[in-house]
Amino acid sequence: MIEGHQKCLEALEGLTRSDGEMCVPFAPIERETGYDRRTVRRYVRALARKGLTEYFRGLCTEDGHFAGAGYCITRVGYSKLEAQEGRS
Repeated sequence: MIEGHQKCLEALEGLTRSDGEMCVPFAPIERETGYDRRTVRRYVRALARKGLTEYFRGLCTEDGHFAGAGYCITRVGYSKLEAQEGRS
């Protein structure tokens, strides 16, 4: 995995939860990684094609307000990071 993919996946690990339980748009990933929006978009979408992240639209806040769309890490994404870092 290239460095940019790794950094974005690690950012999503800290910012989100799998299965659409907690997702984020690109801006928090930009802040976490230091990459610009275009780069984050390209990396996160590439991770989604590999099944490591997932896109959700029509997200709601805990209060039930519409919150737009975003990405989250998948269970496969968690497993990939664990395998790379030897975590259990």
